[in-house]
Amino acid sequence: MQIPFAAGSTLTQAFAANPQDYAQFGLNGHEGLDFIPKGDDKKVYAVESGVVVQDVDDPVQGKAYGINVVIYVPVNRRLWTYAHLAENYVKKGDKVLRGQPIGLMGDTGNTRGAHLHLGLRLTDPNGNPVNLSNGFKGFVDPAAIVKQLSGLEQAVLDRANAAQPWMPVNNTAALWKFAQANGLQDQQTDEIPFTFNGEQYITQVFNKGIVYVKVGDWGNIKFIPK
Repeated sequence: MQIPFAAGSTLTQAFAANPQDYAQFGLNGHEGLDFIPKGDDKKVYAVESGVVVQDVDDPVQGKAYGINVVIYVPVNRRLWTYAHLAENYVKKGDKVLRGQPIGLMGDTGNTRGAHLHLGLRLTDPNGNPVNLSNGFKGFVDPAAIVKQLSGLEQAVLDRANAAQPWMPVNNTAALWKFAQANGLQDQQTDEIPFTFNGEQYITQVFNKGIVYVKVGDWGNIKFIPK
């Protein structure tokens, strides 16, 4: 399955596009990505696992965004906004997984037609948005991260999000040594085994990145920056 729509998406408006239309809102341009589905399935699927921190079921209350959902990803300090929904399937406090349906595409709020507006803000360790004076009210271009959230790296991120708090440090372990050599600071979880495409991997979360490696391929350790 693809995200944010099961059969794939068409991008109808890029980040920072049409600045002339958004100046009235105090923005330097479009503050997210607009998508429509390629197939008939109009359900919106979560692009990343996290916790629902806002669900607005009333389009009047939601104003510009209409019916919308905001999902926080603590491991990566990301806030995802899904806006202009026709229906909202989740509620505040729910834990959602990547690929889980969270709502139905619609045209509520300030919109010229049915589509999904996907917005992304980065946060501090407490989940508060940062860079609020960047000209886009803290929103950043989600395109690269949406592309990243597929295949092996998504399997790493999903497993890291489900991890338990870190265990005592093993300073002889390959992942720990790699993290220290690359300035990723302290570990936040123990080593976490998982399987992807029939291969065994290990991942571990550190303050500034998520390290992973295929078992036995210790010379090819990689990491996903936070």
